[in-house]
Amino acid sequence: MAINYLNLNPTAMKIRYTIAMIGVVFVTSAAAAQKSVYTFPFENDYRLPSMQALIKTDEISTTYQTVGNIYSTEIIGMGDETVEQTSTSFISDVQVLDAVRFLEFYLEDQLLAPGDGSGGLVELSIIYHHEHYRMNAGSVFGILTFGFATLLGVPYATTVIDLETEALFYDREDYLRATHRGVGRAKKLQSLYSMSTRKAHQRALKNSLENLNANIMSDPTLAKALPVGVINP
Repeated sequence: MAINYLNLNPTAMKIRYTIAMIGVVFVTSAAAAQKSVYTFPFENDYRLPSMQALIKTDEISTTYQTVGNIYSTEIIGMGDETVEQTSTSFISDVQVLDAVRFLEFYLEDQLLAPGDGSGGLVELSIIYHHEHYRMNAGSVFGILTFGFATLLGVPYATTVIDLETEALFYDREDYLRATHRGVGRAKKLQSLYSMSTRKAHQRALKNSLENLNANIMSDPTLAKALPVGVINP
């Protein structure tokens, strides 16, 4: 039934206006409260001194097995000198892109203080990645129903993603001062209608970086500028 707002008294109009404004504020607040994908489950009270940073993309590509073919070419230059050129083709993988971006945001937002980068060098990498499936109750239910439950969307397996990140810290004389690693795991129920593991991989990345960050921040030698020319025992 249509409402004739012209026939409403001022009190009713005020109540409806108030309800409408509350709805607008609620929707706006909900939209503003959405966090970035790259928001971490921790917040450092302080950061390490400014230093140069390197994300080892080649090693990450190898960890995720995204390296395609390696081509070698010999070129004969002046004076019959032979020069060998090597090129590598990479397979596009959204999980590798996520891994690199999470490491970038971790460096900028949580790990390093802004500055000229003269305090040393930190190298970040993903040194282990394993994604595998486990049977669950849905797997058994799917077998007992001859696959009918699976067709209805009952999860037929559990995806488990394990990751390990690594951070290497060098002083200004390129001596290795500290090595820290962090492990992370995430799970996802796998069904015919929900097969992407990207968000589960992102959770594993966050868990791994949270573990890595805790190890780094508990190292007292990294809370100050790295000494020059001193090798970590």
